[in-house]
Amino acid sequence: MYYYTPLWFPVVVVDITIASATLHKLQILPGSSRLGGDSRDGPPQEFHVGQSVRVPCPKGQQVRGSGTVSCRPDQTWSPVSAGCPVAPPPRGPRVVRGAVFQFGDVAVYSCFGGYAMEGVGRSRCLENGTWTPPPACRAVCWLQCQNGGVCQRPNICSCPEGWMGRLCEDPICILPCLNGGRCVAPYQCDCPSGWAGTRCHSAVCSSPCLNGGRCIRPNRCHCSPGWSGHGCSRKRKSGYYHM
Repeated sequence: MYYYTPLWFPVVVVDITIASATLHKLQILPGSSRLGGDSRDGPPQEFHVGQSVRVPCPKGQQVRGSGTVSCRPDQTWSPVSAGCPVAPPPRGPRVVRGAVFQFGDVAVYSCFGGYAMEGVGRSRCLENGTWTPPPACRAVCWLQCQNGGVCQRPNICSCPEGWMGRLCEDPICILPCLNGGRCVAPYQCDCPSGWAGTRCHSAVCSSPCLNGGRCIRPNRCHCSPGWSGHGCSRKRKSGYYHM
């Protein structure tokens, strides 16, 4: 009668065929069907002939196939019939209307008619998913806007308060200028000779009206009762009245 005595000598393994005293963890290498270990200083991990080991994948990956291997008498492992496929990168958001760009791509800009480009006409896709600053398109007015106006659209000025017109050249006087006065600035009238005031509504008399007289037209006084003459300087005779 023959007796079979199994072999139970220790075997230290770092991969399929090479022994090492620094193996701490046996696992399937990422993206392959090969065995590997986590090599660090310290006591080795021992396996015995005939011992089966279920080999895991690195953290975050799943075993495809049979992850069990056996220690063979020649100090090697049985073939690995499993793998740890590398997971594809996560899919980004779905682009509904547009294009997908990658790091390093360049976008070229242009402006519509009536606009001029300010800045560099190219923008580059950065590795963090953003773009370098794009240029700006500025509206062009062939005739310059006046009085602080800003070209808002092609050949159209946006005027500040108190101005109007295509080029903001016309001042606005909400209350009209009187007695032949002319609006020359916002709420400011240019008055003809003999008139003054914000609306040219005050008559000017070169000589003051005396004795309570009032200037009613250029160089014309309306005198108080009892006074007459130019500037209301003469006392009126009894029974006689003169402006």
